Amino acid sequence: MIATWRPSLRRTLLTNLVAPAIVLAMVLGIGGMLLIQRVVQTVHDRLLDGSVLAIAERVGVEDGELTVDLPQVALGMLESQSHDSIYYSVTYLGELITGYKDLPLSGFDRLKAGETGHRDGAYRGKTVRIGAQARQVYGRPGLVLVAVAETVQARRVVEREMLIGLAMLEAGLISLIACLGWYAVDRGLRPLGELKQEIDARGIQGGPNLSPLDLSRVPQEALAPALAVNSLLQRLDLAIGLVRRFTADASHQMRTPLAILRTHLDLVRRLGSETPAGQSALDEVDNAINRLERLLGQLVTLARADEQNIAQPAAENVDLNEVAFNVLSERAPQAFANDIDVQFDRSDCPAVIAGNTVLIGELLANLIDNAIRYNRPGGMVLVRAVVDATTARIEVEDTGPGIPEAHRARVFERFYRIPMANGPAGSGLGLAIVKALSDRLGAQIVLAPGPEGRGLRVSVSFPLAKRDGESSS
Repeated sequence: MIATWRPSLRRTLLTNLVAPAIVLAMVLGIGGMLLIQRVVQTVHDRLLDGSVLAIAERVGVEDGELTVDLPQVALGMLESQSHDSIYYSVTYLGELITGYKDLPLSGFDRLKAGETGHRDGAYRGKTVRIGAQARQVYGRPGLVLVAVAETVQARRVVEREMLIGLAMLEAGLISLIACLGWYAVDRGLRPLGELKQEIDARGIQGGPNLSPLDLSRVPQEALAPALAVNSLLQRLDLAIGLVRRFTADASHQMRTPLAILRTHLDLVRRLGSETPAGQSALDEVDNAINRLERLLGQLVTLARADEQNIAQPAAENVDLNEVAFNVLSERAPQAFANDIDVQFDRSDCPAVIAGNTVLIGELLANLIDNAIRYNRPGGMVLVRAVVDATTARIEVEDTGPGIPEAHRARVFERFYRIPMANGPAGSGLGLAIVKALSDRLGAQIVLAPGPEGRGLRVSVSFPLAKRDGESSS
């Protein structure tokens, strides 16, 4: 298995901390090198000037001739551990008085009396630094030029030692920054390590622990992913709760039809399918199967509606006229079988909302199914689409017994059924599904009496979809 390189936050932070320090050290190193060269040059040039001055002060005229009483200190002050070579010359109008005659003195002829100059040159195959001074001697109209040259070995040794010291100092500083940076980064990331340990410590024995993580010590920069983890835990807790509730609802509601199935199948086995009692038992089995099928469909729909806090459906433009007509057409055979007349009152203008066609269809299907099931033979179900300035709504009216006002607040609870004699079999999930779907779609649902106070009118209102180019305000 080939190991893959993974980015490291600690390595990235340390690199971003040390890299600028290295660049800064390089800039300071270049500046330090230039400064060291300048300081070494200045110090040694002053020693060179002292030697030149010591010789120049001993130049005089004796018996009409220029003489030089060369002091020992004049050249002794230039001695160093590097044993540089020292050369000198004293000339007058280009004529050598004493010293080395081939010492390169070009460029010093422009010096004025008492002025000192310096230049680099080469002499006898070595690099030398030359210092010279023009001197006015009493009794002579011209200027005497005193020059002293020394090889630069001592200068280079001093520069090298100072540069090595500077490099070692910068290397030590960068190493110290890296060590302190590693410690600082490690300390800064420690809350994330503690957060990881807290997550790892949450085992699944005795049920998963999905409570929010303690973020009190998480730094601000790492708060976003930590909050995302808490949000994920919250969604997982909700999802597990939905699964548990679905399992509990299913087991609770399917127990009765399954018991009916088992009882009547036992009757068929004992009495035979050809006897009247056996035929009646088979009819009850068929009814129980239909009830179980409807219950499973309602439970699946309710579970889908409960997903609103986990994943929102994609919004699309939905025409309520079209959806209502399609759902009513699908439910027409059920209404015909129950001797119920169905009517659809289409709105004059488009009833376009931002929603989800499938969920709106399920909502209307449950409303129309309830209106048909709880109606009376020969009754009527009216579905109406209404549009006003800001909303579009669907109204479903029936001529059934209606819902007493005292029960309207509870009919949206799961498995709640209004006590009534000779009522149709049901699970009490129809309006609970409608409420869950309307909440998910952002719709408002209102229960009211039907025309002339009879039956029931259910109104579901949706905000109108924004037209193209219309901005939200």
